[in-house]
Amino acid sequence: SPPQEIWLLITAHPDDESMFFIPTLRNLLRPNQLDKHAVVDAANGHRQRPNNKSPTIQILCLSNGDYRDASDGPIRTNEMHKACSLIGVPNKQNNGAAVTVLNDDRMKDGPNEVWSPNLVSQTVLEHIKGLASTFCMEGGISCKPEHEYLLSDPTEEAQSWVFMEKKATQRTSMSEKECIQSISLNLLTFDKDGVSRHPNHLDTFRGIQYLLNEKCHITHGKLEEPMATLRLCPETNPSNKETHDNIIEFNVSAYTLKTIPNPLQKYFLWAFVDIIPYFFTWLFQTVWYLIYFLMGGLLWNKGGHPQTIQPFSGIKTMPDGKSFECRIMDPILVWRAMAAHHSQFVWYRRLSVMFSRYTYINDLEKVPIDTSPVDDDDEDDIASLPPVVAIKEEDSSHQFLLTPPQMNALREALIPAILHHRPWKRIYSLSRDGDSFVAFQKLLEDWNRKQIGDQSTLLIVKTTAGDMIGGFADVPIIPLAS
Repeated sequence: SPPQEIWLLITAHPDDESMFFIPTLRNLLRPNQLDKHAVVDAANGHRQRPNNKSPTIQILCLSNGDYRDASDGPIRTNEMHKACSLIGVPNKQNNGAAVTVLNDDRMKDGPNEVWSPNLVSQTVLEHIKGLASTFCMEGGISCKPEHEYLLSDPTEEAQSWVFMEKKATQRTSMSEKECIQSISLNLLTFDKDGVSRHPNHLDTFRGIQYLLNEKCHITHGKLEEPMATLRLCPETNPSNKETHDNIIEFNVSAYTLKTIPNPLQKYFLWAFVDIIPYFFTWLFQTVWYLIYFLMGGLLWNKGGHPQTIQPFSGIKTMPDGKSFECRIMDPILVWRAMAAHHSQFVWYRRLSVMFSRYTYINDLEKVPIDTSPVDDDDEDDIASLPPVVAIKEEDSSHQFLLTPPQMNALREALIPAILHHRPWKRIYSLSRDGDSFVAFQKLLEDWNRKQIGDQSTLLIVKTTAGDMIGGFADVPIIPLAS
């Protein structure tokens, strides 16, 4: 049967997991080990996990790090597998890969690359479908939702899974609730500032945010807090009258690693706030223990033993209940994991491993779910949207017909809200690609062939009089047979 809890770490490059996320990964893996600090009393503000079982850990890296040269991709992929083995994440898990490194031409490593939020979310959804195939249930159940949509074409080599969502007006029977296998899926990635401000980190966060708010089915729980869910079942074979009734429901939560914008705090001042106070507390309690025993505390034993020294390592829940602090005191492990990324372990990364706060402490924050309705007349909502991101071109001599303010205004007036966070890419330009309808048709066909999911197109024409005309299509533009 499927595990009850899955943590999926989504990174942008090989070595991100070792540079930033080891305190979180080790605390999630700790119940598997004979460690006296594995489960800490919840009364002291620490998180407990029932039955002392660790969740299933999955790592998905969206690029193979071939920024400098294509030959670096396989090298960095092997380095990441070695580093994850040192951290404790196995390469194989439940007959499936626990560490996955992608090599997608649409998500190349590089500061000048722009990853579409829709593409990132779609890639993560495909990985989740792979989890469903790995953890699929045995045995049948006698119900299946009526409304479903297919996110990728089925293949004959492997069983195809589809995502399902219930209509808002459709009620769920009690028997149906009993037949759903519920799994807690926790997504972990960078926050909106990307930890290091790398553009690929920022796009990874935008993709996860897009998945949570646009791809998941949003409901309200008993405490009126929004919940995001994904439902999967095997795709029904039209030639077979018997339907597949295995249903897996993922209750999705997303957590982000908090960025420390101040370099002094990131590499130096944090020690005075986190390490040194803990050291003096530990020293004081140790001295108190010695005084306690020397004064005959064991014989008196009237007030009980002194308070147990709280370990530095552990997962501590913040007062708001939506953020966590993961601590670990094992810089040697972080050094060994980063050293496994031999091609990247240059001098400044060595210094980072020794002094960075991310070597010892991770601050995780839960991504809020946006349940507010979209109101085109609400100027505050319009102002809160980030500017349109236009993918840069190698030859900057050909300017866009639209200025950035015009792009922003056009997005608010015309583009559907679900596409507001997608970047814009110019496919054809008269001045750049020539006055040829054949070239326009070929470039458009190549673009549509590479896309997954929404294939929206915006056509802008500037007349000789300086006027702008055009149109928007939310389906692929294809030539007629004639």
